[in-house]
Amino acid sequence: MTKRVTIDALADWLRDKEDVLLLGHESPDGDATGSTLAMWHALRAMGKRAVVGLPGGIPLLYAGLPGAGEVRDTGAALPFEPRTALALDVSELPRLGEAGVKRFEACLDRAALDHHHTNPGFGDLYFLDGDAAAAGELVVDLIDGLGVELSRDMATCLFVAISTDCGHFNYSNTRAKTFEAAARCAAAGVDVAGITERLYRTRSAGRTKLLGLVLAGLERSPDGLLAWGRITADMLKEAGALREDKEGVVNYLQEIEGVRIAVLAEERSPSSTKFSLRTKAPLNVARDVAVPLGGGGHDCAAGVTVDLPLEDALKKVLALAREAITNI
Repeated sequence: MTKRVTIDALADWLRDKEDVLLLGHESPDGDATGSTLAMWHALRAMGKRAVVGLPGGIPLLYAGLPGAGEVRDTGAALPFEPRTALALDVSELPRLGEAGVKRFEACLDRAALDHHHTNPGFGDLYFLDGDAAAAGELVVDLIDGLGVELSRDMATCLFVAISTDCGHFNYSNTRAKTFEAAARCAAAGVDVAGITERLYRTRSAGRTKLLGLVLAGLERSPDGLLAWGRITADMLKEAGALREDKEGVVNYLQEIEGVRIAVLAEERSPSSTKFSLRTKAPLNVARDVAVPLGGGGHDCAAGVTVDLPLEDALKKVLALAREAITNI
């Protein structure tokens, strides 16, 4: 049976474990990447063997983080056979991906740390704080609980984790504790200006072209409350973009004046479509759109994968979005 525990209890549990596999979710973002890498540094500082597993390996955007070269694709060979698995920033077990689920369940001891309200809890035990802006915010506390000094490498990874998941401290999930965690990272010697330049003021040519293609195909409902866009395999090829270049594109749709819900549909295969959903309070896209279709996330930022061709899947998602807007 899965048990919900405090952060201190999770630290006590982890302190006694060995050969740890740190796992992040599919399409790893800054929070999943930074949180797992920070924990890798912390466990190594304790003299433990640890390895990070991310579906698809390290995203190019975060390849410069300390320890990034040690990250493995979840399904690839590992340097040792893990006995312990810790999932970080993973809202539900399937978000680990097929290979990740197998790795997680094969471990003798399993736990999770997360900040998504929709997380049902999985593993032997888990810690959840749905009010936290990022899993990285919670990892700062976990490292403290382990009695490990926050190094510059850990702090660099955690600053990326925290800042990316709260929109560089612009989103409504930013709380006082978010700034406190970021301040801890800054005090440890993080290059705030360098990280900001890399993450928020630099964009590859492929990502720029992809953004242009998405915006060129933008559609809106007649009342202007709903906006949606598409990313197809052909668009990625035309732009010379990577799948990870879609990160943040949905925000451009949400920023259109009058839009209440923004939807970005990404063609993953001829029969599978991944959605990024954004809104503003009091609407809740996790509860009203993502969860009914098997997804999850936060009130104002959620996601779901629908096993249908893009246009068919888009009709289902837009219908739920329209209903959510009507019911406010």
